[in-house]
Amino acid sequence: MESISMNRPTENVDKQKNIDNILASLGNIGYYQIKTYLLCLFLMFCSGIIAPARVFELIIPEHRCLIPICENYDDIEQQPPNSNYELFHHSFLKFTLPKVENSYDRCHSYEPIKKFNNNQSNTTTTTNEECSSKTFELRSTIEPCKKFIFNHQYFQSTIITEFQLYCQQDNIQLIRACYFFGTIIGLILNIILADKYGRQIMIRIFCPLTVLIFILNIFVTNIYSYGFCLFFKGICSITLFQISYTLIIECLGGKWRFYLTNFSFAIFILGNIYTGLCAWWLREWKLIEISGIIPVLFLLPYPFILPESLRWEFAVGKHTKAIDNIDKAVRMNGNKIDNETIESFLEQTKRMTKSKISIGKLFTNKSIRLFLIIFLFIRFINAIGTHGISSFLSSSLNEDNIYILTLTMMIIELSGVILSTLIGGFSRKFILMIMMIMAGCFCIVCSFIELNDWKIIFVIICRICLVGSVTLAIVYSAELFPTILRISGVSFCALISKIGSMAATHLIELHSSENPLPFIFVGILTIIAGLLIFILPETKNRNLPDLLEN
Repeated sequence: MESISMNRPTENVDKQKNIDNILASLGNIGYYQIKTYLLCLFLMFCSGIIAPARVFELIIPEHRCLIPICENYDDIEQQPPNSNYELFHHSFLKFTLPKVENSYDRCHSYEPIKKFNNNQSNTTTTTNEECSSKTFELRSTIEPCKKFIFNHQYFQSTIITEFQLYCQQDNIQLIRACYFFGTIIGLILNIILADKYGRQIMIRIFCPLTVLIFILNIFVTNIYSYGFCLFFKGICSITLFQISYTLIIECLGGKWRFYLTNFSFAIFILGNIYTGLCAWWLREWKLIEISGIIPVLFLLPYPFILPESLRWEFAVGKHTKAIDNIDKAVRMNGNKIDNETIESFLEQTKRMTKSKISIGKLFTNKSIRLFLIIFLFIRFINAIGTHGISSFLSSSLNEDNIYILTLTMMIIELSGVILSTLIGGFSRKFILMIMMIMAGCFCIVCSFIELNDWKIIFVIICRICLVGSVTLAIVYSAELFPTILRISGVSFCALISKIGSMAATHLIELHSSENPLPFIFVGILTIIAGLLIFILPETKNRNLPDLLEN
């Protein structure tokens, strides 16, 4: 294995031993670990709250043009339509709205005869004579809607209804992409900052920023300011997510490390479910934002109460500060630390060359480079499968209620996390391999089955295996990458997974034409990714590596 710029590799191994001996003085789990773990769980919960809010706030409800000659806007505001039937059952729609593929055009109406337009401009009432087919007998002229009516069955207001964006598909897609690009920037910032400057500095920046963005989002006055806030939400969400599970991995020891870290992803999904239930209950986008602010406000004291990773402080050479902090943690847990162990460690670290943290070491160290390439492929293929299967499942369930559909998908994801938590403790390597191969096999089987209940069942099983393998791959990779490159490594893998989710949209388009190749393609690649895991070392019952030599 290659070594980095250190003159005494054998001492680095001793250093690793001493770090683990000192951290072992805390005990595998005590008051210090429980406190840190609970604080990180709440970070995961808040990260989960942020992610799905945009799904409900940017939804386009069923809508049509308001026909001023035939209906009064004030009356409709007092008693809005609460079903598609109430929205489209009026007889005057037959001669006022154009038809597009056997349904009414949602964005255009026929232009009425001018004399009735003039009359309408001077009155707010309508007459049967005005609202008749004769008024629209010259139906060759089509005009864009000036006002809209929408179905209030599932939403009282969204960003789309607030700013009248029903038919501005380009703007809507651009705004939706703001969150995605925010996560990309957030991952890049994690790669650059988190391993070099520490986990705590990220908490000090992004916890207050999260609160600020939530507050600003309530007062947005146009779609562009909303997109600005959505962009920063993406940055904050992915940063809180990655810092929290990294701190959990680095503060826990023994068998608790895997189970509690993997379970933290379930808390992230519970944050998703919290937002979904609040959206279902409140149904107004500003109230949905307020429901998110309430828990997020508790992030304000985090820069002062969430400790730095002791393992990171040791790994980057902040030994004196780490010893002071670990002494506080030992007293908090009611344990004692051997002074001889500390003195021996400090004496040894004085003779060591300080390692410079560089992202380039992800690629220059032979072992780390191999780990990175395999996990990049795993996360890329996993993202394609997860997003592709999710989109197919959403369309196959035929559920009109967006809340029930979204919560169903979240529960399926939660099942995958719980499954990987229960069985992943037996072996990271072989359990991840089995889950990936199973997902690939079910994916291939689904390609040969016509759409029916059995196909949906197989797709759900495939989805559970894929989600479980995602969380297991995250923990597994974090246990393989050394402390000085841990967040850089997992963030780089997450960055590639975002590209995979983008590629999934093209496979979905192919499958929409009843082409079985997308499922077969994803299934084969998933099986190949599962087989590649055999090359990786097992991490069960092994200490976390801190330096490249470890």
